Amino acid sequence: MRDDCAQRLMAAIRFQLPALEGAFGHFGRSWVIFMLGLLCAGCASRMVYKARALPVEFQPPPVTDVRDVALPQLASDQAPSDVIMPGDLLEVSVLTGLDTKDVGISCRVDDQGNVQVPPIGKVAVGGLRLPDAERAIAQAAIERDVYRRPTVTIKRVQSRTYRITVAGAVAKPGVYNIPAAQADLLTALVQAEGLKNDADPVVEIRRSGFRESVQPTLDSNAENAPGQLTSLTERSAPGESIKVDLRSVGQNNQSLQEYRLQDGDVVFVPLRKLDPIYVDGLVNKPGMYAFPAAEDLRLLDVIALAGGCSNPLADKVWIVRQIRGRSEPVLIRANLRTAAKNPAENLRIAPGDVITVEETFGTFIYNLLKGFVHVGGTVPLN
Repeated sequence: MRDDCAQRLMAAIRFQLPALEGAFGHFGRSWVIFMLGLLCAGCASRMVYKARALPVEFQPPPVTDVRDVALPQLASDQAPSDVIMPGDLLEVSVLTGLDTKDVGISCRVDDQGNVQVPPIGKVAVGGLRLPDAERAIAQAAIERDVYRRPTVTIKRVQSRTYRITVAGAVAKPGVYNIPAAQADLLTALVQAEGLKNDADPVVEIRRSGFRESVQPTLDSNAENAPGQLTSLTERSAPGESIKVDLRSVGQNNQSLQEYRLQDGDVVFVPLRKLDPIYVDGLVNKPGMYAFPAAEDLRLLDVIALAGGCSNPLADKVWIVRQIRGRSEPVLIRANLRTAAKNPAENLRIAPGDVITVEETFGTFIYNLLKGFVHVGGTVPLN
């Protein structure tokens, strides 16, 4: 009930002042602000938080400039550059000692990581490095009694690439062909020349649809061979969407595999949407102001944004803050003079805050005397 009372009174201060000033002039405006301020203070005296003692749950987090995020943490464990991937085009040469010249055979690695080498047949090479694949083909030829002592040479003619779309608040949106072994979120953002300063820190990876593909996975915990390729299968559900908070990368248990990209994926970086703030009361330029996307905004910054105080005696400020998950707003009390001396009082403003510089007895008397002086034709008080 007390919260509702204060909210209605603060709304009256915000929206009714222009009409009251038009009807009663400057004196009427000052009188109404003063009386509403007294009523608001009376009904809210037991629910107001002081700026320097505001509970942590009511304080907004510092604004993060996404350009300062440690993007290298988005890099997943990438396979070595000579690892064979599904879709790679290889040139395989098999010498038996009877050949007069080296003749290469073009072979495409299928989605299961196999390659068809005539006359040896199908050999699994996906996820193997080139020297290991050469030994695998030679061993298959011996085991199948095709050749006794073959010498196998493999050259990669063409690497498999993924078409990745990067859209939204990046410097250069577009479609990029990224080598499959290096296809992760970091590479995609680097290809798009980084994030804009108004980018939202929560990035979305939209999967193109269901697929089952061969994808090398490095096992960093292998006892005998750290970095050994241990898994080749990766699945994704139809239309799956993964959200990655760049501010918390490396601070949670989110698997780095979730940062890997697959053919046809879309990386979408939304614009950061922040509610505007409202400044009213004894300021020179009351109104609505956009909240900056990449910097903190504090109480004194807001007052300066609104042209400063219109009364030299103005000091007390109300901040009405809506907290997510809370039905009623939080009322915060601050003092401008104290804020100028004590950083704890110069509290951080949150998007959507309503800031009102209050009319007090002192500011009311000042405006009253100022009006009388103007009427008398003498020099104004300020």
